Amino acid sequence: MSHFISWQVCKHELKQKVKNRTLWLLFALMQVLLAVALVTSWQQYQQSSSLQISSQHMVEQQWLAQPDRHPHRVAHFGHFAFRPPSALSYFDIGVNNWVGNSVFLEAHKQNSANFANDSQASLLRFSELSVANLLLFVWPLLLIALGFSCISGDQQKGTLKQLLAIGVKFNHLLLGKGFAYLLLSIGFLLPVFIASIMISALADAVLSAEVLLRIGLLFLLYLGYCLFWVCVILLVSSLTRMPKHSLTALITVWFVLLVLAPRTLADIAQQLHPHKSRNMLALKVQTDIRKVGDSHNPNDPHFNEFKQRILTQYGVDTIEQLPVNYGGLIMQEGERISAEIYQRHYQTQLDQFAAQREFIGYFYWLNPYLAVRDLSMAISGADSRHFFSFEQQAEQHRFERIQRLNTIHTQEIDHHNDREQRVSASLWQDFPEFHYQPASLSWSLSNSLTAILAFVAVITLLLGVLVTPSVQRRAFIHA
Repeated sequence: MSHFISWQVCKHELKQKVKNRTLWLLFALMQVLLAVALVTSWQQYQQSSSLQISSQHMVEQQWLAQPDRHPHRVAHFGHFAFRPPSALSYFDIGVNNWVGNSVFLEAHKQNSANFANDSQASLLRFSELSVANLLLFVWPLLLIALGFSCISGDQQKGTLKQLLAIGVKFNHLLLGKGFAYLLLSIGFLLPVFIASIMISALADAVLSAEVLLRIGLLFLLYLGYCLFWVCVILLVSSLTRMPKHSLTALITVWFVLLVLAPRTLADIAQQLHPHKSRNMLALKVQTDIRKVGDSHNPNDPHFNEFKQRILTQYGVDTIEQLPVNYGGLIMQEGERISAEIYQRHYQTQLDQFAAQREFIGYFYWLNPYLAVRDLSMAISGADSRHFFSFEQQAEQHRFERIQRLNTIHTQEIDHHNDREQRVSASLWQDFPEFHYQPASLSWSLSNSLTAILAFVAVITLLLGVLVTPSVQRRAFIHA
């Protein structure tokens, strides 16, 4: 019987919304916006993917087209590593437009990703026209417009008192109205997620089982986000006497949770756990390299010790007697030192970013928007962790490529008249190309347990508060 009553309330609420042409117009406009965002983002995704694939192929051809030359010249000729867009970046753009998508790989130097913008913290949400942004920002506003008067309106008109007088329990009323708005949310979400699957398949994209799983998880995530806002709307509408008070309170909640809090928390996180700019990081790395050893200084203590170690290893008295090129060994040692120092400073940077994310994570329990935003980017493969993974893969590729050239320098170039010699271009024809390895879903979500638990806990708490006697008594008083 109780389920029948709730279902009748649900149907009545849905009929009321169907009659409101203004709200249906807003609903239709939102669908159009979602369609525009999806199509434009997909076109941008295809263009970026095509451009980066063609660019990677071009630099590989340029690498292979080099003539016979000195291997150290080849090392300074350099190479590029390009980061292809993540599989679902057309759904959630994440940080992709604010970080670099290519790295120049050269000897002695670890470059940052080109076109990176340090002024934008990775913890902020960006104002791009994307499906994720529309669902996160605009749909809650439309839900508020649909439901701000769902309880307070009945209180003002006296309908709530009549319903309670004929035996309709307040919990049945909440359940019916809440289910009505959840059904509206499902109807709103389904088209864009079905379109996401279809547009990927029709465009000959690699629609793997993992991509489908990621889309399914995104659907559940945003459905949960809708449930959160439905609970907030029901709670606020139950605790206020007049619809205009409900609307004011809900707009305030929306502004604080989605606009004010993220920006403020990101600034505080940056102040508590500051990270170096790209230029400062490069300067610090070069300063520490000079402290360890300068291969161009004949009296450098580290490389004097290194020379004695090499001479002892080969059982000779001078570098001219070595069976290998000492200059190549110097290059190998210098590359090892610079790579180790860079990795140490880079890890410090990663630790600072992780500390910032951890600080933001404390507020998942108070602001589910933060949890949903970060989970959405993680599932879509478009958060800062995926970008850092690309930079680390590019650096590993750079180090291995340069050290292989240094080995050629050591073994193929005679120490006498070093700079004037050349080696055959065939020696670097079989160097492996750079292939970015996308993260698995398990890796993408490996740091998301706190966000998941906090989001589930907040929704559970809201549902519990809604059915408490105190909320029901407050509604009775207003009625």
